[in-house]
Amino acid sequence: MTPSKRPNRHNREPRIDIARVGEAGTILALAAPGFSVPDLNAAASAAERSGYKLKVASSARALVSGRTETGEEMNFVVDTGFDDVTADEGAGLVLPGGRRAVDALNDSNTALRLVQDMFASGRPIFAAGEALAMLAEVSGKEIGDADAALALNGEVFAASGETARDDVAKVFAESLKTEESEAA
Repeated sequence: MTPSKRPNRHNREPRIDIARVGEAGTILALAAPGFSVPDLNAAASAAERSGYKLKVASSARALVSGRTETGEEMNFVVDTGFDDVTADEGAGLVLPGGRRAVDALNDSNTALRLVQDMFASGRPIFAAGEALAMLAEVSGKEIGDADAALALNGEVFAASGETARDDVAKVFAESLKTEESEAA
């Protein structure tokens, strides 16, 4: 069998086209120190494949540190402070988990107001881990024992299991494109 005739054995994610990142718009991420890096990366990567750029908002000044699944620390560049960003600046919002990070977000009236404004706008919100409690509080919806959730148009759709975070991240990215086409 020639290489061109071989069946496709692996369904791979499309690669991120760096030239397209930002072409479709911007998504916001609220990242306080100690946030879950895998949660942020899942949602940001899915959105970047669709041409969206990530804008990190934080109470930290220049860099905000997060934790990987193995406990390693990773730093991310902060694009803006909580006080300097509005819901209108993002096509969607990412709320990564991490106990310490979510506690800091809950202590910030500005961060809570941003989440409330984004939820009220109906734009997609990706939440995972400990951030699910924050989304449940803002939305008034029961989330239960989910691992990740998507808020969209006033509803919350939760998922559980090993692939929940990645599955919800894909739906988050698809909903960004759907919201964009409906706005046009």
